[in-house]
Amino acid sequence: MTKPVIDIKKFFTVPDIVHARPQEQVGIDLGGNHLKLARVIVQANKRELVDVVHRDITGLSEEDISRALKSAVETLKASAPEVVVTIPAHLVITKNIEIPSTDPREIMAIVNLQASRHTPYSREEIIVDYIHVGVYKQTYSRILLIIASREVIKRQFLIVEKAGFKCAGVLFAPEAIAATLDKFLKLNSHDVPIGSLHVDESSTDFMIIFKDKPIFIRSIPVGTQHFFEEKERYHAKFVEEVRGSLEAYEGESVGKAPHMLVLTGAVEATDGLDTMLAETAHIPVHAVPYFRASIFSDGMAQKISSVRYLSFFNVIASTTAVPPPKVSLVPEEIRLRKDIEDRGRDLIKTGIFILSLSLVLSMIFISKIYLKSLFLKNLKAKYATVTAEAEKLEKAFGRATTVANYLSTRGYSLEVLSDLVTLAPYDLELADIRYDTLGKFSLGGTADSMSVVFAFVDKMEKSPYFKDVKTKYTTKRKAGKRDLVDFEIGATLEKKTDG
Repeated sequence: MTKPVIDIKKFFTVPDIVHARPQEQVGIDLGGNHLKLARVIVQANKRELVDVVHRDITGLSEEDISRALKSAVETLKASAPEVVVTIPAHLVITKNIEIPSTDPREIMAIVNLQASRHTPYSREEIIVDYIHVGVYKQTYSRILLIIASREVIKRQFLIVEKAGFKCAGVLFAPEAIAATLDKFLKLNSHDVPIGSLHVDESSTDFMIIFKDKPIFIRSIPVGTQHFFEEKERYHAKFVEEVRGSLEAYEGESVGKAPHMLVLTGAVEATDGLDTMLAETAHIPVHAVPYFRASIFSDGMAQKISSVRYLSFFNVIASTTAVPPPKVSLVPEEIRLRKDIEDRGRDLIKTGIFILSLSLVLSMIFISKIYLKSLFLKNLKAKYATVTAEAEKLEKAFGRATTVANYLSTRGYSLEVLSDLVTLAPYDLELADIRYDTLGKFSLGGTADSMSVVFAFVDKMEKSPYFKDVKTKYTTKRKAGKRDLVDFEIGATLEKKTDG
């Protein structure tokens, strides 16, 4: 018999995990007069830059900035993206310090205790993290301490949330730039320190980069907007700031001197600055537009280069860096809230999984019951005639058995009475004999003495017709001049066997 097949796909839709929809990520920079965004598609270990966009937010309120952000995301055609905020160097305080430990947990504990000593803010008003620079004297760690104002970070969170998005993280832009600079520009300088000058609209990030990590950072308050205003004056000021930054780096003995300076970011607005720097600082200077890297399409490179006064390098690096930057400037209360939300989602997913599993097991169990009931139904239909004949035979056999039992036990009661007559002595009189269908048997009568009653009981116990023989009661009385004993004996009749 062919068993029916149950198609589980009719009841469940299994998600295609291998060909799942790619994740969209949008990097946002709110640290200047222009809002900058970069949209990236993330799939497996591949990150593809799709588009960039900017909006002028000079003098706008938080509500207006949120509306501008929402409009910019719509322009990028991003659907439910993961939003990360990048924090430029001029919004944080950085310090190179030494910590008497090499254990990351101990380093973080010491940093939390000492952070307020390096800033005018109290510990409750700041967010702290660090970048590990290296080990010093085997037991000391050199770190780059990063301190951000809690109010500045919370303001950016609020702007993102008012725009209708959830902020997935707050990243440190210089760390992301340092992680991607060598890969983007093919400098082949991973194992030697290099100086990086990331030029943006209102400021420039001076960094010393070693092994794709920033080991020294200083924000220079000169950017492309200053070059457009008074080129010669601000070129000279820029060069002086760079020289002062190099001297500060060497004075803190953080590491070896850089073997070159890389001028990147909005370099198209810095005509002649690289030559001026090289002549003054006596160090090779290379002006390299970041958008010339191979990861940028011709159309994307042209779009970025058309905005001469802005650099999108920080938002692009923050969303395309692999592995992602480690420094997190998310406030503790927001991090706790996110952890609770993530645990809630995990709990819901677990509940859905358990429910789905229970449903699948129930369907399997129900299908087995259905198949067995169907099989039983078919068997009953197939053997219906045989079953009817079997019932007739069973009834006939029952009648025959009843007759056989009757014939086998016929005359048994007479045998029992005959045995009683034989066992009873002459001085014992039986007055009452009773028994039921369960085999319970009782005798009542009168004897001349107690000894006669007990002798009769002993004989009954030895008889093959009785078992469990017991004297229920004996009572003495006088009849004229004679002493008599009334008694009752209980027993169970032995069933007669065919033998």
